[in-house]
Parts: sequence; C-alpha cells; structure tokens
Amino acid sequence: MNFIDNYREAYVNSCLLELQSLKPGNVGVHGDGHGMTLQQFIDSAMASSSALFDPSNQTVGQRVLQAVTRTRQAVGDNTNLGIILLVSPIIQGLVSQCQDGLTPPLSLENLTAEVLENLTVQDAVDAYQAIQIATPGGMGKVADHDVNDIPTITLMEAMNVSAPYDRIAYQYHTNYKEIYDHNLPIYWQYIQKWQQPRWAATAVFLSQWVREPDTLIIRKQGLLKAQQISDMIAPLTEQVLASDDPQLVEGELLALDKELKSNAINPGTTADITVATLFVAQLEQIRNKGHSTS
Repeated sequence: MNFIDNYREAYVNSCLLELQSLKPGNVGVHGDGHGMTLQQFIDSAMASSSALFDPSNQTVGQRVLQAVTRTRQAVGDNTNLGIILLVSPIIQGLVSQCQDGLTPPLSLENLTAEVLENLTVQDAVDAYQAIQIATPGGMGKVADHDVNDIPTITLMEAMNVSAPYDRIAYQYHTNYKEIYDHNLPIYWQYIQKWQQPRWAATAVFLSQWVREPDTLIIRKQGLLKAQQISDMIAPLTEQVLASDDPQLVEGELLALDKELKSNAINPGTTADITVATLFVAQLEQIRNKGHSTS
C-alpha cells in the first residue's frame, strides 16, 4: 500500500471513528438524528473519499466540489460539507507531495499553509458551487461575497471574511491552529488515559464545544442560545474528562443527546472539526512511521 492509499484509509477511518464516539446532539452509533441516519454518514465517508483522493482532481476546489457532488448522489443530503472543506487543503498538500515523489513532510502545518496561501478564485468558484449543492442549514444572505454569488476573491480571502462567524472558515484563517494546539493534545492525552480511541474522540468533541459555541447552532438558533448550550454542557464535560472510566457517565451523555435532538440542536460544526482532528492524528502516525522506516 502506498502513501495515497494510507491517507485515504486514514480519512475513512477518521470518519468512522467519529461516528463510533458518543457526541450528544449529533448522529453516531448512539443514534440517528435531525432527519439523518448513521448509514448515510457511513456512505458519505466512502463516497467523498473516492473524490477527495481522485487523481483527476488537481485543486482544492475540485476536490471539494467533486466530494460534495458524490456525497449528494450517494445519500441525497448534506452530511459532510464541513468535513470536506476542512480536509481538502490537507489532502491537496499530501497528494501533491506524493505526486512529486517527495518524502511526506515532517510538518503538516507547513504543508497545509503553503496550500492555503496558493488558493485561487477558481477554488472559491468551485467551493461556492459545492456549498450551493450541499445547501447547509442556517445560511443567511450577506452583503459581500455571499455564497450564492459568483466569487471575485480567492477561497482563502473568502474564508478570512467568514472566519469571525464560521468555525470551519476560522480553521483556514488560522492554519488549523485550534486543531493542532488544542484538539490534538486533548486526543493524545485521553488516548493515553483511557486507551479507547472512540472515547478520546468524545473528549475532543466535548472540549471543543465547551471552548467555542458551535457555529451551526449559532446560524440556526443564534449566538446567545449557542453560548447557553456550551455553558450548559460544561459541567458534564468536566465530569467526563475527569473520569477514569467515561462509560460511567454514558447514561448522562445519552440523556443529553436525547434532549438536544428533541430540540433540533445539532453541534454539527464541532463534529466536523472532530473528524479533522482525528484525520490529522492518523496522518501524524502514518508520517512518523514512514519517516522512521525511510
């Protein structure tokens, strides 16, 4: 198996691991929700992976557009737009390195930063089209650079504009600093503590959500409600993270899941960021293994 195959497998595994984790309010093995099913998310992971790693896609925009298109064809719903937007620049950098015959880089941050710096207006055109196909919930109309208009700025510039109110765009704006500086250390800390990847993913999800109100909830229910929810889950999150066995608080998490879904509250952006974190973690393992054996 070559590096590209490894990277694609890491992407699919990250999507599936996130579905195995208990994420209150979000779809997973613990329950469907918001008119979407677990099987749709599994099918989405497979459909999007074929496009994200398709050698005929040469740019970030092409990867985003084709991945969203194939997902829509496979499941008929928006299950992974945020995930696709997050992982595409990382995948673009990795695939370009492999096509150039270069050793996978030691720094994923530097590789991704180079891709982000070179995003084009055409990348924005393709990404805007993908967003229109996905029709994400809660998207209002903005005066400048609305996603329903033809973009005249690069995708990076568009993400910079959106960063203050969209956490996916914020990752572009900061070169995934939140994922590298906060979420990855949380993941590895709880892998070591619990030895259970699915619960370590839950730790990432909950800690991210407490730190930053979910921007999908903000779009649908408003900033005040989103902040109230993040504050509300903080004590339970603290209880989970302090526990030597997170399964002891599984009942409380499932009760919260039921309550949130009954009120149509979906922390979808937080879930997307969790997938991206798991993907980067797996990439680091692949890169470190390849570097140590080269």
